Amino acid sequence: MLARKMEDPAYRKRHEESYELLKLEVQLLNALERKHWTYADLARAMHTQKSAVSRDLKGGGLRTASMARVAKMAEVLGLRLFVFCVAEKEADRALPVIRKLATA
Repeated sequence: MLARKMEDPAYRKRHEESYELLKLEVQLLNALERKHWTYADLARAMHTQKSAVSRDLKGGGLRTASMARVAKMAEVLGLRLFVFCVAEKEADRALPVIRKLATA
């Protein structure tokens, strides 16, 4: 069933976009864990409410978070957020290189 859905270009695009946000969420959660921080600790460091952190880090929550908020979250966790655009026709070629750099 999923294989058939993945053949639909619109479904596949939505899935791939969601997956990229999930990977970003996992990076933030891993950084939180490395610091031995709770959501409350992160909220204090960001000068915000714990409920806001919980909302942002729940499955799919980053989709509605502002870029400034995600960048602040990354900063207080000791990460740096890079945002850039790649031409659609170059995306398949560029993405493996970007992923390799991100994990280096």
